[in-house]
Amino acid sequence: MRSRAPESGELRKPFTHALRPGYGDTDQSGVVHHAVYLRWYEDARVAYLRDRGADFAALEAERVGMAVHQADLKYMLPARFDDDLRIEVWVGELGRARLRFDYRVWKGEDLLSEASIHIACIHLDRMRAIRIPDSVRRCCS
Repeated sequence: MRSRAPESGELRKPFTHALRPGYGDTDQSGVVHHAVYLRWYEDARVAYLRDRGADFAALEAERVGMAVHQADLKYMLPARFDDDLRIEVWVGELGRARLRFDYRVWKGEDLLSEASIHIACIHLDRMRAIRIPDSVRRCCS
């Protein structure tokens, strides 16, 4: 896993997305279920791109999608119902057809989880990788 703070010269500073886990996010032990983090990471990624001007309706009209190619997650401490959390997200790598988003979930000063998620831009009809559209590239660089 490559999740780490962006260094000077890397693509972008972290974007922060705040959230509070709902009761339905937890299991019988009161801990947020591990799979919920994937949804949170996607929500943070969409918020990051939207904040930088991504037009998802236009991308879909052009039949452009963003498919998860690989996800690497690490859990350090549990999150629980109604915790005040923040997710940091940034672009760690920007290639021709793929990009990598890196994430960290914090509760106060405690690091709960980190992840690297690789995304491939695809043509939705052909389900094949395509070049990252310029509009997306501008949001990520």
